[in-house]
Amino acid sequence: MNMKFLCKNHREHLLNDPSRAKTFWSLAFDTAQSFYDQCLWSEALPHIGCAFETSDIMLTSKIEDPKQTYELMSSSSVLLAYTLLKVGQVDEARNVYWFTIKRLERELSEGNANYSELQHNLGFLYRCVESLIITYRPESDTAPVGGEKTEISYH
Repeated sequence: MNMKFLCKNHREHLLNDPSRAKTFWSLAFDTAQSFYDQCLWSEALPHIGCAFETSDIMLTSKIEDPKQTYELMSSSSVLLAYTLLKVGQVDEARNVYWFTIKRLERELSEGNANYSELQHNLGFLYRCVESLIITYRPESDTAPVGGEKTEISYH
């Protein structure tokens, strides 16, 4: 996944002081949800992208409850993927799901989580990927294609 939403300064700030990450995540996610609900997807995109990247920082720093962090990352990835689909970025939406799945599975392989903690999140994300594949089949003549090119702004 090549998209970056957090600017260098915000990323460094959150990495150096991860205790602020949850507040930052909440603000970014809520702002994105508000824009999304108003069908302002291009405006929602940078905010949900920031929330998504922040959830990864939270997962790496391990200062929050892991189960809650898995939920925040999963929620962020779903809203980010939905937003990307709304602006016609199908491949990027799929990449978001796969990035999140691989990130959570890495938690399992490194022994940072057990399967029962991640079963719900991973199952839901796999169903999202399956739905996306069915809905946006490349061989389908009726599959949604194109969409506006999105300029991603940094926070």
